[in-house]
Amino acid sequence: MAILVALVDMASDLYVPVLPEIGRVFGVRESWVGATISVNLISLALSGLYYGSLSDSIGRRPVIIGGLSLFTVASFACGFSTNILELLVARFFQGLGGGVAFSVGLAVVRDLYEGGAKGAQMYSRMQSVIALSPTFAPIIGGIIGAMYGWESIFYVLSAFAFILLVVVFIYGQETLSADKRQKGFSSNISNKYQYLLSRPLFLCYAGVQIMSLGWFWSELAFLPSLFQEYYGIAADSFGWYLSVLMAAYILGTFSNQYLVHRICLKKLVIIGLGLFFLSAIAMCFVQKFSLVSPWGIVMLRFPAGVGFALVFGNAGTLAIDQEKDHTGSASALIGSSELLAGAICIFIIDLFDAITLYPLALMIMGCSLLCVLLMKKARSIETTKQ
Repeated sequence: MAILVALVDMASDLYVPVLPEIGRVFGVRESWVGATISVNLISLALSGLYYGSLSDSIGRRPVIIGGLSLFTVASFACGFSTNILELLVARFFQGLGGGVAFSVGLAVVRDLYEGGAKGAQMYSRMQSVIALSPTFAPIIGGIIGAMYGWESIFYVLSAFAFILLVVVFIYGQETLSADKRQKGFSSNISNKYQYLLSRPLFLCYAGVQIMSLGWFWSELAFLPSLFQEYYGIAADSFGWYLSVLMAAYILGTFSNQYLVHRICLKKLVIIGLGLFFLSAIAMCFVQKFSLVSPWGIVMLRFPAGVGFALVFGNAGTLAIDQEKDHTGSASALIGSSELLAGAICIFIIDLFDAITLYPLALMIMGCSLLCVLLMKKARSIETTKQ
């Protein structure tokens, strides 16, 4: 599951360094190029809603094989695109296939482990493997793109997806036993999500997970233009800056695996949110006094990267633990909402020119504030229940 989610995540991370080049090749504005990420996130979100519920009904393995097959073909089609519209369509179908990773991935972990501290530890461990993707993918993508063109990035992605598909088909085992599967996928899917949307405590913790990922996605769309167009960083060098940002997340995931056995999950989430605010305030300060530099941006963003690891895995575990009988659907709803939030945040941040840190800092601060309000609401609900 870690490799599957990492591969789907690489569908964006690999070609982030060449986003400005795609805009120049197709002769379109930055907002159109950013839309290739947003469209992919939207289709990931929509398909994920069905994959999760379908996996609750027929099992995880066949759903993963079907989604990964579509992802493989669509990735190949991305490389053959001759204009921005064709790339948008190919990216849409790539997302339809890749949605299986984000929606079913957490459900598989929940099948194997019983939630709580152990579930959070294993989920964090899976995330640490996944984090290696955005750490090295931009570097690799920048080098491949500079040497062979942006199209080759998608050909490489398709080749690795095909290899993983063969491995899953031969060695992949089912984690959801037949006696635990639910009946009536087509008739009950809307009822499942209506039920989850009526669960306030689940929605609070899920909302924290969702909003924390929203600013993270917007950053991936914002930084390439800021670094390459404003600071003149080459595409094959930009990946090194992004890799350090991801190293902060890796550090956070390994720290989280140790801390979940010593500090309650809710406190870890609060600590993570505090680190979000620390980075955002520091960004505004240095921008105000014109002290900004590429490596300075990386260092200022480092606390937020560590905090992201503390929030992301633990908030998701708290949410899923509220709905242990609807793990697949709950995971799908969270995963899909994360991607929709990412698409919305990318759209918002694309409205601003990438010449200062203010748009990114305000995005981080706004999402963090919403997370704090949701944690406060969750605490109020739990106090009332007691």
